Amino acid sequence: MKDAKQLVDFVLESHGGLTTWNKFNTVKAHVSLGGITWGVKGHEGVMNDVYFTGNTHTLLDSWSPMFGAGLRSSFNGKDVFLLNEADEKVEELINARASFEGHNIMTPWSRMQLAYFCSYATWNYLTAPFLFALPGFHFLEMEPWEENGETWRRLEVIFPDTITTHSKRQVFYISADGLMKRHDYWPEVLGNNSAAHYYSDYREVQGIKVPARHRILPLDDASNNALAEPLLVSIDVLSIEYL
Repeated sequence: MKDAKQLVDFVLESHGGLTTWNKFNTVKAHVSLGGITWGVKGHEGVMNDVYFTGNTHTLLDSWSPMFGAGLRSSFNGKDVFLLNEADEKVEELINARASFEGHNIMTPWSRMQLAYFCSYATWNYLTAPFLFALPGFHFLEMEPWEENGETWRRLEVIFPDTITTHSKRQVFYISADGLMKRHDYWPEVLGNNSAAHYYSDYREVQGIKVPARHRILPLDDASNNALAEPLLVSIDVLSIEYL
Protein backbone atom coordinates (compact mmCIF):
# COMPACT_ATOMS: atom_id res chain seq x y z
CA MET A 1 0.00 0.00 0.00
CA LYS A 2 1.05 3.61 -0.47
CA ASP A 3 0.00 7.09 0.53
CA ALA A 4 -3.23 7.99 -1.24
CA LYS A 5 -3.30 11.80 -1.20
CA GLN A 6 -2.79 12.06 -4.95
CA LEU A 7 -5.56 9.54 -5.62
CA VAL A 8 -8.00 11.22 -3.21
CA ASP A 9 -7.34 14.62 -4.81
CA PHE A 10 -7.82 13.09 -8.28
CA VAL A 11 -11.14 11.52 -7.30
CA LEU A 12 -12.48 14.72 -5.73
CA GLU A 13 -11.53 16.80 -8.75
CA SER A 14 -12.98 14.24 -11.18
CA HIS A 15 -16.36 14.42 -9.46
CA GLY A 16 -16.51 18.20 -9.74
CA GLY A 17 -14.05 19.45 -7.14
CA LEU A 18 -14.42 20.69 -3.59
CA THR A 19 -14.79 24.32 -4.66
CA THR A 20 -17.98 23.44 -6.52
CA TRP A 21 -19.23 21.06 -3.82
CA ASN A 22 -18.72 23.62 -1.07
CA LYS A 23 -21.12 26.01 -2.80
CA PHE A 24 -23.97 23.75 -1.73
CA ASN A 25 -25.51 22.95 1.64
CA THR A 26 -28.34 20.61 0.64
CA VAL A 27 -28.88 17.68 -1.69
CA LYS A 28 -32.40 16.71 -2.77
CA ALA A 29 -33.08 13.50 -4.69
CA HIS A 30 -36.08 11.59 -6.00
CA VAL A 31 -35.11 7.91 -5.82
CA SER A 32 -36.48 4.41 -6.22
CA LEU A 33 -35.00 1.66 -4.05
CA GLY A 34 -35.44 -1.99 -4.97
CA GLY A 35 -33.72 -5.34 -4.39
CA ILE A 36 -34.47 -8.23 -2.04
CA THR A 37 -33.41 -6.49 1.19
CA TRP A 38 -36.65 -4.62 1.77
CA GLY A 39 -38.83 -7.73 1.52
CA VAL A 40 -36.46 -9.76 3.69
CA LYS A 41 -36.63 -7.04 6.32
CA GLY A 42 -40.44 -6.92 6.17
CA HIS A 43 -40.93 -3.67 4.24
CA GLU A 44 -41.47 -4.64 0.59
CA GLY A 45 -42.16 -1.63 -1.63
CA VAL A 46 -41.83 1.05 1.07
CA MET A 47 -38.92 2.77 -0.69
CA ASN A 48 -40.12 2.42 -4.30
CA ASP A 49 -40.86 6.13 -4.80
CA VAL A 50 -39.41 8.44 -2.17
CA TYR A 51 -37.70 11.81 -1.76
CA PHE A 52 -34.45 12.32 0.14
CA THR A 53 -33.22 15.65 1.55
CA GLY A 54 -29.81 15.84 3.21
CA ASN A 55 -27.21 18.29 4.42
CA THR A 56 -24.13 18.02 2.19
CA HIS A 57 -21.60 18.50 5.00
CA THR A 58 -23.05 16.79 8.07
CA LEU A 59 -25.28 13.80 8.63
CA LEU A 60 -28.72 15.37 8.86
CA ASP A 61 -31.39 14.11 6.50
CA SER A 62 -35.01 13.12 5.96
CA TRP A 63 -37.24 10.97 3.73
CA SER A 64 -40.76 11.66 2.54
CA PRO A 65 -43.29 10.22 2.25
CA MET A 66 -42.23 7.60 4.79
CA PHE A 67 -44.73 4.86 5.67
CA GLY A 68 -47.67 6.95 4.47
CA ALA A 69 -48.82 10.29 3.14
CA GLY A 70 -47.99 13.20 5.42
CA LEU A 71 -45.25 11.32 7.26
CA ARG A 72 -41.51 11.99 7.01
CA SER A 73 -38.40 10.78 8.78
CA SER A 74 -35.79 12.93 10.50
CA PHE A 75 -32.26 11.68 11.22
CA ASN A 76 -29.45 13.37 13.15
CA GLY A 77 -26.73 10.77 12.66
CA LYS A 78 -27.68 8.83 15.79
CA ASP A 79 -31.43 9.02 16.44
CA VAL A 80 -34.27 8.70 13.96
CA PHE A 81 -37.80 10.08 14.23
CA LEU A 82 -41.05 9.78 12.29
CA LEU A 83 -42.95 13.08 12.11
CA ASN A 84 -46.42 14.01 10.91
CA GLU A 85 -47.43 17.15 9.01
CA ALA A 86 -47.55 19.11 12.27
CA ASP A 87 -43.94 18.05 13.02
CA GLU A 88 -45.18 15.92 15.91
CA LYS A 89 -43.28 12.73 16.73
CA VAL A 90 -45.17 9.61 15.72
CA GLU A 91 -42.32 7.16 16.40
CA GLU A 92 -38.69 7.41 17.46
CA LEU A 93 -35.61 5.26 17.86
CA ILE A 94 -32.93 6.75 20.11
CA ASN A 95 -29.35 5.53 19.71
CA ALA A 96 -30.58 3.50 16.77
CA ARG A 97 -27.34 1.64 16.07
CA ALA A 98 -27.54 -0.24 19.37
CA SER A 99 -30.87 -1.75 18.35
CA PHE A 100 -29.15 -3.84 15.64
CA GLU A 101 -26.99 -5.81 18.07
CA GLY A 102 -27.12 -9.51 17.21
CA HIS A 103 -28.76 -8.93 13.82
CA ASN A 104 -27.90 -10.89 10.69
CA ILE A 105 -28.97 -10.37 7.10
CA MET A 106 -32.29 -12.18 7.70
CA THR A 107 -33.37 -10.37 10.89
CA PRO A 108 -36.57 -8.33 10.35
CA TRP A 109 -36.45 -4.58 10.96
CA SER A 110 -38.87 -2.23 12.67
CA ARG A 111 -40.02 0.82 10.74
CA MET A 112 -37.51 3.02 12.52
CA GLN A 113 -34.66 0.60 11.88
CA LEU A 114 -35.48 0.75 8.16
CA ALA A 115 -35.53 4.55 8.30
CA TYR A 116 -32.18 4.56 10.11
CA PHE A 117 -30.50 2.27 7.57
CA CYS A 118 -31.81 4.15 4.54
CA SER A 119 -30.93 7.51 6.10
CA TYR A 120 -27.28 6.92 6.89
CA ALA A 121 -26.57 4.71 3.86
CA THR A 122 -28.08 7.06 1.28
CA TRP A 123 -26.36 10.07 2.83
CA ASN A 124 -23.03 8.25 2.49
CA TYR A 125 -23.74 7.34 -1.14
CA LEU A 126 -24.93 10.80 -2.21
CA THR A 127 -22.07 12.67 -0.54
CA ALA A 128 -19.25 10.35 -1.68
CA PRO A 129 -16.50 11.08 -2.51
CA PHE A 130 -16.75 14.60 -1.06
CA LEU A 131 -17.29 13.36 2.49
CA PHE A 132 -13.61 12.31 2.31
CA ALA A 133 -12.73 15.97 2.90
CA LEU A 134 -14.34 15.88 6.36
CA PRO A 135 -12.00 15.52 9.36
CA GLY A 136 -10.72 12.16 10.57
CA PHE A 137 -10.54 10.05 7.40
CA HIS A 138 -7.48 7.91 6.65
CA PHE A 139 -6.55 6.59 3.22
CA LEU A 140 -4.20 4.09 1.61
CA GLU A 141 -3.88 3.15 -2.04
CA MET A 142 -4.05 -0.63 -2.54
CA GLU A 143 -2.85 -2.67 -5.49
CA PRO A 144 -4.96 -2.08 -8.63
CA TRP A 145 -7.82 -4.39 -9.56
CA GLU A 146 -8.85 -5.68 -12.99
CA GLU A 147 -12.53 -6.14 -13.74
CA ASN A 148 -14.57 -6.15 -16.96
CA GLY A 149 -11.46 -5.48 -19.03
CA GLU A 150 -10.61 -2.35 -17.02
CA THR A 151 -7.94 -1.59 -14.44
CA TRP A 152 -9.25 0.26 -11.42
CA ARG A 153 -7.16 1.91 -8.71
CA ARG A 154 -8.24 0.92 -5.21
CA LEU A 155 -8.62 3.31 -2.32
CA GLU A 156 -8.85 1.90 1.20
CA VAL A 157 -10.82 4.33 3.37
CA ILE A 158 -10.92 4.21 7.17
CA PHE A 159 -13.94 6.19 8.35
CA PRO A 160 -13.83 8.27 11.54
CA ASP A 161 -16.13 7.36 14.41
CA THR A 162 -17.96 10.65 13.83
CA ILE A 163 -19.47 9.36 10.56
CA THR A 164 -22.33 6.85 10.76
CA THR A 165 -21.62 4.35 8.00
CA HIS A 166 -21.69 0.66 7.09
CA SER A 167 -18.25 -0.34 8.35
CA LYS A 168 -15.15 1.46 9.53
CA ARG A 169 -13.07 0.07 6.65
CA GLN A 170 -14.34 0.43 3.07
CA VAL A 171 -12.71 0.08 -0.35
CA PHE A 172 -13.44 2.29 -3.37
CA TYR A 173 -12.48 1.31 -6.94
CA ILE A 174 -11.58 4.21 -9.22
CA SER A 175 -11.60 4.20 -13.02
CA ALA A 176 -9.01 5.85 -15.25
CA ASP A 177 -11.19 8.97 -15.43
CA GLY A 178 -11.29 9.27 -11.65
CA LEU A 179 -14.88 8.14 -11.12
CA MET A 180 -16.06 5.63 -8.51
CA LYS A 181 -16.95 2.32 -10.16
CA ARG A 182 -17.27 -0.05 -7.20
CA HIS A 183 -17.40 0.27 -3.43
CA ASP A 184 -16.96 -2.64 -0.98
CA TYR A 185 -18.17 -2.62 2.63
CA TRP A 186 -19.22 -4.93 5.46
CA PRO A 187 -22.41 -3.50 7.03
CA GLU A 188 -22.40 -3.96 10.79
CA VAL A 189 -26.20 -3.72 10.94
CA LEU A 190 -26.43 -6.71 8.58
CA GLY A 191 -24.10 -8.94 10.57
CA ASN A 192 -20.99 -7.73 8.69
CA ASN A 193 -22.07 -9.47 5.48
CA SER A 194 -19.89 -8.43 2.54
CA ALA A 195 -21.28 -6.24 -0.24
CA ALA A 196 -20.02 -4.83 -3.53
CA HIS A 197 -21.74 -1.61 -4.62
CA TYR A 198 -21.49 -0.66 -8.32
CA TYR A 199 -21.88 2.94 -9.52
CA SER A 200 -22.80 3.73 -13.12
CA ASP A 201 -24.79 6.02 -15.44
CA TYR A 202 -22.90 9.14 -14.39
CA ARG A 203 -24.47 12.52 -15.09
CA GLU A 204 -23.22 16.04 -14.52
CA VAL A 205 -25.58 18.04 -12.31
CA GLN A 206 -24.66 21.64 -11.40
CA GLY A 207 -20.99 20.80 -11.95
CA ILE A 208 -21.06 17.59 -9.86
CA LYS A 209 -20.63 14.12 -11.43
CA VAL A 210 -23.39 11.91 -10.01
CA PRO A 211 -23.99 8.16 -10.54
CA ALA A 212 -27.70 7.67 -11.24
CA ARG A 213 -27.57 3.87 -11.08
CA HIS A 214 -26.49 1.90 -7.99
CA ARG A 215 -26.49 -1.90 -7.82
CA ILE A 216 -25.42 -3.72 -4.64
CA LEU A 217 -24.48 -7.41 -4.78
CA PRO A 218 -23.03 -9.97 -2.37
CA LEU A 219 -19.22 -10.00 -2.27
CA ASP A 220 -17.18 -13.20 -2.12
CA ASP A 221 -14.32 -12.17 0.15
CA ALA A 222 -12.14 -15.11 -0.86
CA SER A 223 -12.01 -14.12 -4.55
CA ASN A 224 -12.88 -10.43 -4.11
CA ASN A 225 -15.50 -10.88 -6.84
CA ALA A 226 -19.14 -9.86 -6.63
CA LEU A 227 -21.75 -12.59 -7.03
CA ALA A 228 -24.20 -12.14 -9.90
CA GLU A 229 -27.19 -12.61 -7.61
CA PRO A 230 -29.18 -11.92 -5.57
CA LEU A 231 -29.54 -8.20 -6.13
CA LEU A 232 -29.43 -6.93 -2.54
CA VAL A 233 -30.31 -3.31 -3.19
CA SER A 234 -30.90 -1.19 -6.28
CA ILE A 235 -31.01 2.59 -6.19
CA ASP A 236 -32.15 4.60 -9.19
CA VAL A 237 -31.69 8.35 -8.85
CA LEU A 238 -34.60 9.75 -10.84
CA SER A 239 -33.65 13.37 -10.23
CA ILE A 240 -31.20 15.25 -8.04
CA GLU A 241 -30.38 18.86 -7.27
CA TYR A 242 -28.07 20.84 -4.99
CA LEU A 243 -29.01 23.95 -3.07
